[in-house]
Amino acid sequence: AEMARVLADSNHVPLHRLSLLVHSVSIMHKSLDSMPEDENWKALTRNSANLRVYIMAFDVKSDDMLRILKPSIPLERIHFDSCITCVSGAVVDLISRQYDKFLTHFILMNDVIDMSGFPDLSDNRNEDPLVLLAWRCTRLSLLAVHGYTVWAHNLIAIARLRGSDLKVLEVTEESIDFDQGELADQ
Repeated sequence: AEMARVLADSNHVPLHRLSLLVHSVSIMHKSLDSMPEDENWKALTRNSANLRVYIMAFDVKSDDMLRILKPSIPLERIHFDSCITCVSGAVVDLISRQYDKFLTHFILMNDVIDMSGFPDLSDNRNEDPLVLLAWRCTRLSLLAVHGYTVWAHNLIAIARLRGSDLKVLEVTEESIDFDQGELADQ
């Protein structure tokens, strides 16, 4: 928060890019209470109107991400990488609602070894958070998913929603799953 206040000062040259690394180890040793609040991000973007933020999160719990992601962050790119924790569908949904104007890159990687299969972000809901992300984030040009279940019909929906604007759609073959009805049809 203090860094955001200093950078928001009009005496500073406006920022164009801010890259933030959030790691579970640093969260264990430092409180999230010092993270910038929404007012801090608003002040920073007033002085740096073209600011775009890139967040890389390693093994950060979904509850912690919900505390970090403030509505006024001009989030352009986000990269989740985990070996211990999994990102929740709620976090993906929040990102798609809050950052629909700026988000261009969304990378989701999970290296958790779980014999029961990859986590499914949709939690058996009708709306898949990744499909909603592709629908809401009209500037999305890169979507990469590794180690999470992506249903084949949702993968098709994502590709159709973004069309040729989606330059990179990268999904590990093992992540793609088929509805039993779809398998019978193929």
